Amino acid sequence: MGPVSARRFNHSVFGFAAGLLGTGIGFAAMTAWWSWANGTSFGYFVDEVFIRSALYKDSILTISVLFNVGVFWLALRCNWDHFARGILGVIFITVPLIIWFQAQAF
Repeated sequence: MGPVSARRFNHSVFGFAAGLLGTGIGFAAMTAWWSWANGTSFGYFVDEVFIRSALYKDSILTISVLFNVGVFWLALRCNWDHFARGILGVIFITVPLIIWFQAQAF
């Protein structure tokens, strides 16, 4: 077996998985920051602010997805077009969800 080529990860499935992971990391970072800034627990943020409050869901999801924009840019700079396409798929799926959350807040 020869050295593992990073090019083999240039696939839409890996990009989609990275997009989901990036959204999760963005949500975890937002949860940690909010909890620290307001002196609350992670559980309080998830339960009260995200799940029970219709007002903030769209903003929280938007911030969570923003991490993917940077990863998308890096993938394009490295000519990983298929990987970038997978990340873009996650972004395209979350945009209607953000709009739906925003419509529910009225």
